[in-house]
Amino acid sequence: MAVYLRDLVARAPAATDLAAVEALFAACAQIEGEREGHQEDEDLRACWQRADFHLSSDAWLILTRRGEVIGYGAVWSMTDGTLEGARGRALAFCVRVHPAYRERGIGTLLLRLAEQRARTLAEKAGAARGDDIWLTTTVAYSNHAARALLEREGYQLRRSFWQIVIDGQASAAWPERGRLTLKLELEDERDLIPAYKSPARLLEPTGRTTARHYCCYEKLLLPGPHEGALETTERNKIEGCQ
Repeated sequence: MAVYLRDLVARAPAATDLAAVEALFAACAQIEGEREGHQEDEDLRACWQRADFHLSSDAWLILTRRGEVIGYGAVWSMTDGTLEGARGRALAFCVRVHPAYRERGIGTLLLRLAEQRARTLAEKAGAARGDDIWLTTTVAYSNHAARALLEREGYQLRRSFWQIVIDGQASAAWPERGRLTLKLELEDERDLIPAYKSPARLLEPTGRTTARHYCCYEKLLLPGPHEGALETTERNKIEGCQ
């Protein structure tokens, strides 16, 4: 796939880029009608503040010459380091590309950087030679471009779920945020693929309740090139088009 990144630059994010990345997430959510990856801004902040997450090596920004953030990618270890039903290490990643800059290969570039970094993180975490390394991500059901990219890159749909957010007055039950978030599985795992391929009945918000449909993908990573070699190759693709 050709990567067209004319007049764009890549670098690791800094703490001062948080607001710009949040703005990128908001622009994507406005088009897709969903929030995905880090589903709330506070989750993004929490990820950046994790002791085992390093902005200098675990995340990437794509920017215009004017400094506008139009692409973001990150990879991190899952809380317990495992994935249900899987052997070996498990990591998660998030890739976001501004709607005005899609179809240029930016998402593919960020995804492959995340995959290579995941291999390195798994090795540093003590994964033995031959252990499985799983990478997972969650995207909105309505984000057809992201789902197509994942499937093209060998990711398989693991499950589909609805997230129901019920906003209400702060009460004894919800003293901190005044809201309850529920995740509801829609189908039996045996019927997952047929249900996914068929049209979904998207629920419209009712009152102060919203429902969003998500798909969780995963991939067993195969051995790949050295992290530094891949980053040099991908960076050259960017610099060569400036």
